[in-house]
Amino acid sequence: MFELVSNFTLTKEQQKCVDQLVSSIQKNKFTTLLGVTGSGKTFVMANVIEKLQIPALIISHNKVLASQLFGEFKSFFPRNQVEFFISYYDFYRPEAYIPQQDLYFEKEAVINMVIDKLRHRATQAAISNPYCIVVSSVSCIYNLGSPEAYQQSFINVYKNKKMDITEFTKMLVSIYYENNENDFKQGRFMIRGNVVYVFPSGEDVILRIDLEEDVVSQLFLVEPVSFKKISEVDFFTIYPAKLFVSSYDNIIKSIEEIKTDLLRRYNELLSNGKIIEAERLRTRIEYDIAMLSKFGSCPGVENYSRYLSGRPPGSPPYTLLDYFSSDFIVFIDESHVTIPQLKAMYKSDRNRKEVLVEYGFRLPSCLDNRPLKFEEFIEKVNKVVFVSATPGEFEISNSNIVELLVRPSGIVDPEMVIKSNKDVVKEIIDISQEEKKKNNRVIVNVLTQKIAEDLSEYLTMNSVLSRFLHSKIKPLDRVKILFDFRKGLYDVLVGVNLLREGLDLPEVSVVIITDGDKQGFLRSKNSIIQLAGRAARNMASKVIIFTDTITPAISQAIEEIERRRRYQIRYNIENNITPQNIPPKPKDILKIVFQLIGKEASGLTIKDVAYLDDEEFIKYLNSIDKNQINELRKYLKLQMKELADNMEFEQAIIIREKLKILENIK
Repeated sequence: MFELVSNFTLTKEQQKCVDQLVSSIQKNKFTTLLGVTGSGKTFVMANVIEKLQIPALIISHNKVLASQLFGEFKSFFPRNQVEFFISYYDFYRPEAYIPQQDLYFEKEAVINMVIDKLRHRATQAAISNPYCIVVSSVSCIYNLGSPEAYQQSFINVYKNKKMDITEFTKMLVSIYYENNENDFKQGRFMIRGNVVYVFPSGEDVILRIDLEEDVVSQLFLVEPVSFKKISEVDFFTIYPAKLFVSSYDNIIKSIEEIKTDLLRRYNELLSNGKIIEAERLRTRIEYDIAMLSKFGSCPGVENYSRYLSGRPPGSPPYTLLDYFSSDFIVFIDESHVTIPQLKAMYKSDRNRKEVLVEYGFRLPSCLDNRPLKFEEFIEKVNKVVFVSATPGEFEISNSNIVELLVRPSGIVDPEMVIKSNKDVVKEIIDISQEEKKKNNRVIVNVLTQKIAEDLSEYLTMNSVLSRFLHSKIKPLDRVKILFDFRKGLYDVLVGVNLLREGLDLPEVSVVIITDGDKQGFLRSKNSIIQLAGRAARNMASKVIIFTDTITPAISQAIEEIERRRRYQIRYNIENNITPQNIPPKPKDILKIVFQLIGKEASGLTIKDVAYLDDEEFIKYLNSIDKNQINELRKYLKLQMKELADNMEFEQAIIIREKLKILENIK
């Protein structure tokens, strides 16, 4: 069962909110939690999960916030399974064709194996654990294999049971495990005499199977590097190495269907006079068929998912939602942004693939390898809670709204200050230096990534330690930047949209919004309110908008923030609450992620070590010998010089701090 563990207790207002939410969830499909920044929405969500005792899927619109939520829910439910499911690409360029220039781009992707492991863990939890929480990005609406096929493909290994080693290895291969001793990693196995080692996907340990006369005599969990025994077990479940699995018989059947559709589409293209497209399609698909026949997979196998999953044309794909084995609740965090994102996924994916089909790069069936339509997503879920400080039109029109407008700290919404566009950069430098003296941080929100990078560099050159944050930075790197910002390695964070929603940054006392008179999405009423929320965890907070015109969006945002301020001030007076400004110690979410994925000191690369938290860095140093310490010192010095030469001063500072620790090591 779900068991919430926390030093916090619900305030009167939070308890009222939890009771209203539970009641609404039981009566309605849709509920909205309208909660101001810092009001404890995540804690309220955790209490709702504990009360309802059903699995939960929490969807966030970006990976930084998903990481933050993952860390928070993991701390609230240490005895339950809390998992993380986001896109596993460090780099991704989808397959595409530009007819005007006759340019074809093959799919190009760099898979992050750490995140891939987390995806496996999340899928396994959803399908097998009725008391699990999965924190996800919108990746949860993208195509996965059939949950039935996945569930039927795992292998149970029992102590004292018969096992034919030849049949067992065939079973492993059938669920996409590779026999490889030279590069032994997750999704692989090796045989040494009467001992079989399997490195299961989603696990941090290796399974060792000892056999005596075709009987499993012992089962051990062993360490991945040293192969030392950790513990003995009587039973272990090996899940498939890939999330998309299909039986051999199903692959053969699928190949026949692909051949039929290929012939039909080939003749259709010829009849339309598209000879080049027809021949291109035939060559490509016949190659894929040959690969499927021999290896059970091929590049771009996901484009044949409809056949392999046994789905009819046009039907919705299987997604993470289908892996939950029982009724579950969905929380859509920052719903005013996440809902539009969920709606947009299908159309953008289809537009690209229709071009591929038209010009003979793919069969029409590739259109069924897609994200869910928003309507299909809504059909698949029974209980949804939209969570936002600024709900959108969909939430307001379709759900019961529960408000949470006060903070446990008693802090009220920030004061709004309007300034002219004159000498903006000089003002930013002056404000940043003033706040630094008070050990506070500043956020600057600009309109483009290029401006963010240039302004960050200029501030650093003018003795204001600054860092930019935008979508081109890798997900785990973003988390590290935010953690270092809170620790004080940077005084200012400059960004565009990633600095709007959900970030827990109590050290931030000032939010600066540039170009307030540039009307549009980035300077809409909701955007301004969300940006103001980043300063709402600090008593001395204020929001400075640089603008020469008071736009309707600015006026509406100020009006709504003033409404909330009046409610908060009145509540504090009526309940005799004195606002308190006690920023908690920064949570090293990256450290939590590393711990959860089993990336202990022995498994870290030298590059990983450079960016560890100081406490973890010292632990790592204690685990290695003198020669390794000397090698690490040399590497860090070279790395720091390279970063400084490239004017990446913020990263160089991080390395410098590690070298200072090393200097104390004899």
